[in-house]
Amino acid sequence: MDRAWQAEIVSRPHVLLITLDQFRGDSLSAAGHPVVRTPNIDRLAANGVRFARHYTQSTPCSPGRAGLYTGMYQMNHRVVANGTPLDRRFDNVALMARRAGYEPALFGYTDQSIDPRVAAGPDDPRLSSYEGLLPGFTWQLNLSGPHQPWVDFLAAQGHDVSPGHLHLLSTEHERPAEHGVSAFTTDRIIDWLKQRGSKEPWFVHASFPRW
Repeated sequence: MDRAWQAEIVSRPHVLLITLDQFRGDSLSAAGHPVVRTPNIDRLAANGVRFARHYTQSTPCSPGRAGLYTGMYQMNHRVVANGTPLDRRFDNVALMARRAGYEPALFGYTDQSIDPRVAAGPDDPRLSSYEGLLPGFTWQLNLSGPHQPWVDFLAAQGHDVSPGHLHLLSTEHERPAEHGVSAFTTDRIIDWLKQRGSKEPWFVHASFPRW
């Protein structure tokens, strides 16, 4: 093994940042839930660090994620609702990763509204959505808005997708588990990692709408 490559791996490990929407923190068998069994997440907890008393700064999605991504209190990042712009001058986890030599890859969404000062003008379509991309990340799988890649996948599997993505999400239990949005996202991440190989350190943000 090349010594330079060995040194790089030691100094720059692979990073996997997982976030889950629509998931109660106590709904883990690793957290002692009396009924729910989550063997895969339990294995992640056993091989990593589980913060049993980690609390979000705020709700809903955009403000909570702004606190997570920037490490700032809500009174400082000032994202108070879905649609409140995130100041482009604030540092965040993806920009820090870039400075460390990574190319942060996003699978899912970050729900951050663009700072109007960097928009292309008043007609910039990014100004009309709170489901924007956090600066520093590159989308590898865009599941913002209508979850179009997943919907297209379901259509290719022969499912009726005419009711729209919200109905498809609410009826996931009616289809095979491997066709669910979480399995779909995970499979895309695995495929991407296989294509890259293992030599170059990677930073992946897996942002799931649910587990």
